[in-house]
Amino acid sequence: MRTVYYGRISTTEGQTSGSQYDDAKAKGVDKRHVHIDEGVSGYHVAPSDRPQWNRVMDKLSDGGVLYVRWLDRISRRYDELAATMRQLMDMGVKVVCTMNGMEFDGTATDAITKATRDAVLAFMCAQGEADYKNRAEMQRRGIESAKARGQQLGAPKKGDAAEVKAWRAENGASIAATAEHFGLSVATVKRYCAEVA
Repeated sequence: MRTVYYGRISTTEGQTSGSQYDDAKAKGVDKRHVHIDEGVSGYHVAPSDRPQWNRVMDKLSDGGVLYVRWLDRISRRYDELAATMRQLMDMGVKVVCTMNGMEFDGTATDAITKATRDAVLAFMCAQGEADYKNRAEMQRRGIESAKARGQQLGAPKKGDAAEVKAWRAENGASIAATAEHFGLSVATVKRYCAEVA
């Protein structure tokens, strides 16, 4: 029986997939069967539009075991997650959440077992979307509150764009060398150089 691990992180800024790779290793999943979509929203990007998810579905087309940290790694939208889980159940896949050991078994044949699985699954799908919307609302409120207090939002600007561009020109430095000199990211130096035209 094929065993696959799927993970997802929403952004590569401040998040890492390392813990999900560790999670897969702890479950004994061969690294060739670990698939993680990085920088992909679980709310705005459907599972079918993610390259690593599509590889998972190909590998599990004849059934198997799918490990995920939590169901929200698959999707944070109720309808998408419910439909995707229904597809996995119909394919005879057992989905195991590593965070708490919950199992949703597509090979179940007993009516009570299937009904219980599907009821819990429906709740978990709804909870994922509700959690996402609650976080977005709390973030929106926090931003409004901070603006009302006159608080500066975001990280303080590092360096002055004109100064960065001038130093780069004076020293004939590459973008990477300029970034290192000022302690900035390469993307920030590129943006600064484009701003000061």
